[in-house]
Amino acid sequence: MGQISTKPRLLLFQPPIYDFALFDLFLKPYGLLRLGRWLKESGYEVFFVNGLDYNEAVTNDLLGVPRRYSNGTGKFPRMRTSLPHGVNSERSFGRYGVLTNIMKSKVKEINPDIIFVTSGMTYWYRGVVEAVEICKELFPEIPVLTGGIYANLMPDHCKLSTGADYVVTGNTEESIKIIFKAHSFPVPSGKIPTGPLMLEDVWKDAGVLRLNEGCPFHCDYCASDLLCKNFIKGNAEIAFELLLEMHGRFGTSNFAFYDDALLVNSDKSIKPFLEMVIQKNLQLKFYLPNAVHLQFLDKETASLMERAGFQEIRLGYESSSSDFHADYDDKFPEDDLFRVVETLNNAGFSKNSITAYILGGLPGQPWRDVERSIKTASSTGIRVSLAEYSPVPRTTLWEKSIDICPLPLEKEPLFHNNSFFPMKWEGYTAENMTYLKNMVRELNVNQKNL
Repeated sequence: MGQISTKPRLLLFQPPIYDFALFDLFLKPYGLLRLGRWLKESGYEVFFVNGLDYNEAVTNDLLGVPRRYSNGTGKFPRMRTSLPHGVNSERSFGRYGVLTNIMKSKVKEINPDIIFVTSGMTYWYRGVVEAVEICKELFPEIPVLTGGIYANLMPDHCKLSTGADYVVTGNTEESIKIIFKAHSFPVPSGKIPTGPLMLEDVWKDAGVLRLNEGCPFHCDYCASDLLCKNFIKGNAEIAFELLLEMHGRFGTSNFAFYDDALLVNSDKSIKPFLEMVIQKNLQLKFYLPNAVHLQFLDKETASLMERAGFQEIRLGYESSSSDFHADYDDKFPEDDLFRVVETLNNAGFSKNSITAYILGGLPGQPWRDVERSIKTASSTGIRVSLAEYSPVPRTTLWEKSIDICPLPLEKEPLFHNNSFFPMKWEGYTAENMTYLKNMVRELNVNQKNL
């Protein structure tokens, strides 16, 4: 007979997601699996239950196999469900992910000693509630910790709605050490590693990389500096070692960068990283689910990105209005878009592979300003994406959003979802938003056909 392990058993739980629509744009539990690697290296037996597993056979037999793409993106299994009492919308609401009874059986089989449940957007909190309920039903005496974006931005709401034993905020490393000590668990040693736990089911289709952590900017509409208080410069060698680990073990060829400020400190981070990729001639494909800052995209960086295998470039343009940038983000003093598009074009990127994000629906923002920004960006020949504003707790615009919005943003995070268009007013109506969306769609189609 084999020897029974005496190591503490840690369960990492990625919840399902409740939303009106959901597309897997390299949506991975990166932070959760970094903790998993840390605890495994500290002597724990680590298990992972993925509530968003798009390959789960029983779920796909019942709900249908979701459409997936060769770059590792695609759809999740979806089941239509009702909105909570008091929340109304004409749009169909759904639960994305693995069937509840399947998740329950997986959790029960693991028989954990301690459980970590991660969280994403605030308006995805119902999936966190479901995950914690499963754990508490099966193992009522086992400590359950929640962390992640929702937990950090709305800790009181998270504690009340989920019933988790602990809501981990701020310094995750120190918080976990204190909690573990209180429960007489072995206290993990060292620092949380840069790379995540290596799981083939998670990383084979697409890997995730992060060079820099946090963002040096303090945009009024963004929570990046709240979730990571200090901008931490990246290490090109460590990131490249992680890439080689995933590529070597699982054959991973698609990689997405999770950085909020990928091009900052480029001479010591992204540029040497890309030079390593080019030197190894690995034939990889890179993607940018988060946009990059215009002012840091120079000729050398553009050339390296093209040669290394970047399939797309997403630009954080936000607005053509200098007043917008003076008021909300102070990112760049002048319109830099035309220079950047020309630079990318000269480096070998087609205009159809370049997208500029325009931000619309901020508190009190006139729709005509957004229209002008869309037209300006589209005039360069690239694609445009209209990013609809979602109120984010604790950001500079949060209090203004609460004052303007008739919906109970503080009590019900579902209303943070831009599907409700919480900031509509007489200067930016739902009809205006529909017009702008249609305009973007038509402009992009026309660009593609040129």
